[in-house]
Parts: sequence; C-alpha cells; structure tokens
Amino acid sequence: MMRRASKIFGAGILFLTAGMHWGCRQPGDAAGAAAGPGGSGELVVTAAPVVRREWVERIPVTGNLRTLSAVEIKPEVGGRLVAAYFREGDLVRKGQLLAEIDEANYRLLVDQATAALHVTEAGLERAQVAAEPAKTEKERADNLLRSGGITEKDHQAAVTGSRDAETQVRLAEAQCSQARAALAIAEKSLRDCRIYAPAGGHVQKKYFDAGSLLAAGVPLYTLVDNARLELECVVPSYQLAAIRPGQHATFETPTYGDRRFDGVVAAINPEVEADNRSVKVKLSIANPGGELRSGMYARGEIVVGADPRALVIPRDALIPESEGSERVGVYVVREGKARRAAIRVGDSRDGLVWVREGIGEGDVVITEIGPSLKEGMAVRVAR
Repeated sequence: MMRRASKIFGAGILFLTAGMHWGCRQPGDAAGAAAGPGGSGELVVTAAPVVRREWVERIPVTGNLRTLSAVEIKPEVGGRLVAAYFREGDLVRKGQLLAEIDEANYRLLVDQATAALHVTEAGLERAQVAAEPAKTEKERADNLLRSGGITEKDHQAAVTGSRDAETQVRLAEAQCSQARAALAIAEKSLRDCRIYAPAGGHVQKKYFDAGSLLAAGVPLYTLVDNARLELECVVPSYQLAAIRPGQHATFETPTYGDRRFDGVVAAINPEVEADNRSVKVKLSIANPGGELRSGMYARGEIVVGADPRALVIPRDALIPESEGSERVGVYVVREGKARRAAIRVGDSRDGLVWVREGIGEGDVVITEIGPSLKEGMAVRVAR
C-alpha cells in the first residue's frame, strides 16, 4: 500500500513540474522568451535598425466634394411658362436663353405706362405755356411798382401768380419723371419674361415644364458648375501647425478606383471645433473635364513636408503614451540591455514611422514588445 502511494505521489510531482515548464514557454510571453545558451538569462528579442530614407509627410483627409458654383434660377416676374428649353443634365452656357414667360400682360403694361407718360408730358407742356404770361405780368408789375403806377396789393397778386405757374411747371416735370420710371419698370418686366443663364453649368434640377403657372421668385432651374470644386475635410487640431494654404494634396474617389486627382489647400477655418478639437480645411480642385461630380466621397492626403534623409523605424516598435500624441516610447538595445527611450514621431504609413528626434541612425529598436520585457533587462537580438 505504501509503495503504491509513493508511485502516485511521484507521478504527481512529475506532472506538476512539466506543467510549470510548459507555462513558462507560452508563445504569448515576451518576444522569444527562450534563454540563451548555457541558461544565461538573456531574453531573445526581435529588433530592427534605425535607417534613413526619403520620407514625404502627409496628413490624411476625407470628405465630400462640393461645387463652388450652384445657382438657383428664379423668374423675377410671374405668369404662364410658355417655354423651358433645357432638361436635367444639359450643359448651359452663360447668357443662354433658358425659358420664356407669356409676355401678353407685360406688353399691355408697357403700353399703359407709355400712354401715362404722354399724358404727363402734355401736362408739362401746358404748364410751361401757362407760366409764360404769368412771368411777363410779374415783370410788368415790378416796373409799375417802381414808377408808382400800381398798388402794392396788385403787385403782390402778380408775384403770386408767377410763383404758382412755376410750381405747376415743376409739378408737371415731377409727374413726367414718375411716368418715365413706371415705363422703365414695365419694360424691365417685359424683358424679364425671357430668362437667361447668369452663369454656366449643368442643369441639376428642373422644377417646372411649359404650361405651368409660375409666381415670381419660385425656383425654375438649379445650375451647378463642376469645373471648380472644393473638398471640405476635418483635421485634428494637433496637426494644424503643419498645414498651410497652397500646399499640394492628392485624393481618390471610389468611382475611379486608384486614379489620383490633385488639389490645393485653399482655406483653413480660424476656429477649432470645441466638441471634437478639430479644424475644417478646404481644398480647391480644378475639374475642367467635369469627371468629378459634386457630392462624391473623396479620400486623400495633404503633403505638408518632405525629408530626403528621414529616420525610420517599424511601427511595431512603438510604445504609445496617449492617443494623438507625438511623444511615444521605444526600447533600444544598448550594450546588451533594453533601454527605454522617448522619441517624437511624425506620420506613419506602410508599417513604418518617421522619427523626428530621440534616437539616431544605427540604433537598434526592439520590434516585439511583450510583458516580460523590462527596462535594463539583458537581451539578445535573434538572428
């Protein structure tokens, strides 16, 4: 009985020892947790040297394309629409006739205003005729008053008659001016029955067809000019210092796959959004061929700088400090030990990171950061 218990106890010790050994060799432990030859206690790590290469710094942006010219065509007069010459999608040149409203009522208004002007002109002529004898009578009364041949009362009556005649002339002149203005308004309303394009572009929307009864000021067409577009995007405020008007940008749209289009930073909003600490940036885009359309989604990047001899390391070597921070940490292999170094980084892409300061060319950084890796630990770079 005692011999059987000893065998069971020995088997348990063997199983426990094997389990402890297996637990120390889990693949999730620090990079290559195997010790060096002879049980030296070195941690085997994967590392990469800091190298120099050409680096173009870019800030990624996304947004929707928007036309810089969107015009709603609205008639200035109401009436029956007798013709609408363009359909949705048609190209319109500046100054082209778009539509016509029935002119009949407006021609009558012009005739009415013309007749009213003639009446006032006749009234002016009559007032001028009446003013001549009144002026002559006043001059005669002035001469008689000096020679004593007329009383003061009769002289005053002549003066009053002359002034009244002059007032009637001025009144008639004002009425003529008023009638001319009314005629000009009527003639303009007649001209406004023919609606011309104030700008070029494509017809995005047509609201009415011929035969519709329109009120003044209702939309008739919407014209958009896709030859000049802008891309409004949002950039984190910590990247704002690198952006300047005039910087080049490239972008692509799902419509054209990998085809790249060019743009230029046109404007930077002076205000930082309080809710997300971001800034709106607008890119100006020339689109003479009209391939791009307003409303398309675009994804691209602004080129903010370039360094032909930038220091570059793998992204896996970074130990993030905080989201969006330029300050991060890395482990550098120095004299066989892991030393933590604080570095300042630029942008990253394709698994690489631009290092602005903190380490130098030829330094070796550990690229697999596990929980067993500590400051000052002895390490050996895997071959």
